[in-house]
Amino acid sequence: MRKTLATLLLVAAFTPAAMADDRGDIMGVDSAFSRMSMERGMAAAFSHYLASDAVKLDGGAHATLGHDAIMKGFEGLPADMQLEWWPQDGSVAGSGDLAYTWGTYELRFMKDGERKTAYGKYTTIWAKRDGEWKAVLDMGNASPGPAPQ
Repeated sequence: MRKTLATLLLVAAFTPAAMADDRGDIMGVDSAFSRMSMERGMAAAFSHYLASDAVKLDGGAHATLGHDAIMKGFEGLPADMQLEWWPQDGSVAGSGDLAYTWGTYELRFMKDGERKTAYGKYTTIWAKRDGEWKAVLDMGNASPGPAPQ
């Protein structure tokens, strides 16, 4: 009886409905990360969501290793700089403790007295740490702005 119950629970964990719930969960975490970036600033959001051993891979730059080193990169950024992103898709691995999301972003800032926007795309690899999703690998690079309509 115990084996049968364990088998049923294992099969239920990998049903399309369970996988859709997991996908919705990680997409929600990534959206909350973006909201925090807009509401409390980029540094606060990254500090909250990055794992202690996170790696940041930005286009045109060397890898940055570890939460503290990544956070040093936010020092001295203009206070009015805003980073907002929109997750497009994601998935959670069968084990339920590793996931990815990807999407597009806009970085808004002032330059020469004029409001500018830079566009890009990103991928984030997530791992469950102590029951919470933490970003363990974050990468992004520039892309053209939206196509003219």
